[in-house]
Amino acid sequence: MTRNDQVDTTDNTSPLSREHAANARLRRLIEAHSRIAAARLDLDRFLSVVTDALLELVPAAHASVIEWVDGEDMVYRACSGTIAHHVGLRLKREGSLSGLCSLEKHLLYSSDTSNDPRVDADACRRVGAVSMIVAPLQYQAEVAGVVKLMASEVAAFGEDDIDTLQMITSLVASGMAHQRVFAENRTLIEQNTITIARLRTEISLREAADSKLEASLRRRRLVLDTTHDAFVCTDAHGIIIDWNDAATRTFGFARGEVMGRPILDTLFPARFKAHYAQLDVFRDATNLGERRWRSQLVACRHDLSEFPAEISLCPVTFDGNAELAYFVRDITERMNAEELDKRFRVLVDAIKDYAITMLDANGRITTWSAGASRVMGYAAEEVLGRASALFYTPEDVEAGRPAHDLEEAARQGRIEKEEWRVRKNGTIFWANIITTALRDSDGTLQGFAKITRDMSRRRRLEELEASSQRMSQFLALLGHELRNPLAPLRNAVSMLQLKSSDLEGFAPEHALIDRQLSHLTRLVDDLLDAGRVTLGRVRIEPKPVSVQEIAQLSVEGSTPLLAARDQSLTVSMPDAPLYIEGDLTRMVQVVQNLLNNASKFSPTGATIALEVFRSDRLLAIRVKDPGRGIDHDAIDAVFNLFVQETPPDEQSDKSGLGIGLTLARAIVDLHGGHIDAHSEGRGKGSVFTVWLPELDRPVAAERPPGPDMVSMRQGGLKVMVVDDNVDSADSMATLVQVLGHESHAVYDGGAAIALARELQPDLVLLDLSMPGMTGFEALPFIREALGEGGAVVAAMTGLGTSEDRVRTQAAGFDLHLTKPVGLQELEGLLGLAGARG
Repeated sequence: MTRNDQVDTTDNTSPLSREHAANARLRRLIEAHSRIAAARLDLDRFLSVVTDALLELVPAAHASVIEWVDGEDMVYRACSGTIAHHVGLRLKREGSLSGLCSLEKHLLYSSDTSNDPRVDADACRRVGAVSMIVAPLQYQAEVAGVVKLMASEVAAFGEDDIDTLQMITSLVASGMAHQRVFAENRTLIEQNTITIARLRTEISLREAADSKLEASLRRRRLVLDTTHDAFVCTDAHGIIIDWNDAATRTFGFARGEVMGRPILDTLFPARFKAHYAQLDVFRDATNLGERRWRSQLVACRHDLSEFPAEISLCPVTFDGNAELAYFVRDITERMNAEELDKRFRVLVDAIKDYAITMLDANGRITTWSAGASRVMGYAAEEVLGRASALFYTPEDVEAGRPAHDLEEAARQGRIEKEEWRVRKNGTIFWANIITTALRDSDGTLQGFAKITRDMSRRRRLEELEASSQRMSQFLALLGHELRNPLAPLRNAVSMLQLKSSDLEGFAPEHALIDRQLSHLTRLVDDLLDAGRVTLGRVRIEPKPVSVQEIAQLSVEGSTPLLAARDQSLTVSMPDAPLYIEGDLTRMVQVVQNLLNNASKFSPTGATIALEVFRSDRLLAIRVKDPGRGIDHDAIDAVFNLFVQETPPDEQSDKSGLGIGLTLARAIVDLHGGHIDAHSEGRGKGSVFTVWLPELDRPVAAERPPGPDMVSMRQGGLKVMVVDDNVDSADSMATLVQVLGHESHAVYDGGAAIALARELQPDLVLLDLSMPGMTGFEALPFIREALGEGGAVVAAMTGLGTSEDRVRTQAAGFDLHLTKPVGLQELEGLLGLAGARG
């Protein structure tokens, strides 16, 4: 006999009292033995008689139980006393005193279960076992179960109680054998024809019922183990009694790890336990009735990681016991998808310029964004479920375009088109539509996503831009064509200047023609500049240039205008040179335009100021005038093409097309700077400031110009003028003759080549744009005809952009002259040809 505490056998009673007690105990044992031996009943009833007798024989016990060995479990087979209702309770064999007794096959005694490591402490607290004795039921060398006495006090059992349990255990073992023999004999005795038939019928029915039950249980287990949702079943007190494979996958516990454990302690975070314990679904199942319940709670896995779970509860009754069936689904992916869907919906509804819609596989609208309402004009309830053909024009619908577009998108995956669409109010607009086919992981078409954008404004802008482009090209062509009639006029005026001594009586008329011709030439130049600005063809040739030099040259160019209006100019510049990386000619054009505007919009006798200064790393050229001024809301508009803030009828000088400031801003922008305007209002003058980045490297000192290297021939040059415009060619040839040189005019490329071979001219003035053979095409042949010495060949054309000059230089021309050619420019060219000869 093994015990964990020594039993106190000290007895202070008298010998006579002890004898009477022993006799009484013996009588009770004999009576109990008799009742047990006489129990010709089934085994369960037999075991119940045993547990009842034990309570009578051992007054210290408040409960007795016979536990049957069932695999890894111990099952309460018969119970008496305070635990009579626990019949069927299962405990783990491992970790309990009963299981240890069944394995070691001898009696065990625990005088205090609260500190005994061999016992199942939770089970002891549940049945109120403070001390207990356990003895094995051994039959034919096998332990079928154990007999256990439980008391609610520490060390409640004495030596007599232990002896009594051992005697009863022996009796129970023999009784079990007796019951088996009795059952066999009774079967043999009671067998007869009718009984056998009834037994067979009953057995057949039971077998069929058992077979159905077994099949049902198999189906139930198969369903539970194959479902994706975790299935957890508890008894009425929340103790887990069943568990499927999906629960293992969801929570990470093996089935054996959770059986018999409270569901709240096992599957939910400790921080929520107090709150969840108040929920009806985790209370006594007997109070739930037929109620079904579903909610979302936070569950936790074996590794204590938490996840959102959807829990469905169904109260059930099985074998007369109330149970709770929980189905648990991990909804992490669904929650993430819902969150993404929310964010996507917020994003889609925040996009107001695009109509974003979803269609099903048949092209019917399933979702409708706020942007779609704005673009198409329909509310969501007006279009959901309707075909997307609703937005096509009647002609497209009749042609089957809606279905064709979806078929094309399904075939290609994604299509993008621009075409007309119809709003709710019947207006049509030009739309950009992207249609994308949506397929699942198996490639099955689920629907379509459509993004529609109203492109009407862009289409109008493109049309305006195309019109502007055509207008710019027209202006450039017009300017070029106007140069051709200006050329003979300028030549004629130059001849009048040379013959002024013979025309003294016509001097005023000559000056008038010269002024008007110069003005017309400036207007043509302005037209060409307008074309360059709008086409983005303004070019610069940057190199280190002094800002003081820009200012000086600008002042020189504007001096005649200032003098004509009796205006004075004050100039303020630092002595130390300030340099920029820029194009001298273009920058002089900018500053001279500002000075000319200041003069034009200032009264006679006004004083205009020009100031050059540095501000940090920027250099500034500022022109200030006391003139007409600019309205505050027109400051920015004065830089727009063809805009003149002052009405022409209020200008003292009504010349100009409103191009100068636009060109000035374009040139300054190309230099990496900017130009701004300021005025206090009408009648308060204007200030224009050009800001330019200062050159960040030292500039070598310029060498003073050296003496002339060659002397020029004063006359006797042979000049060939080639131009398809007969007046231009003849007038230029006459002007050359007036200057004392031999000249010949021809009107096409072929004649020019023949004359060059015969004449061997010293200077060739060659037009570029001629029918049949252009100047570019004729140049190589003319060069070949001139021989090794060659001559000066100058392009004489109405094309005067920097790109045109680069092109003529690359072709091999020595110089580029823009029509109309001035007298001074022609004399310089003749001098160059004479120097080369």
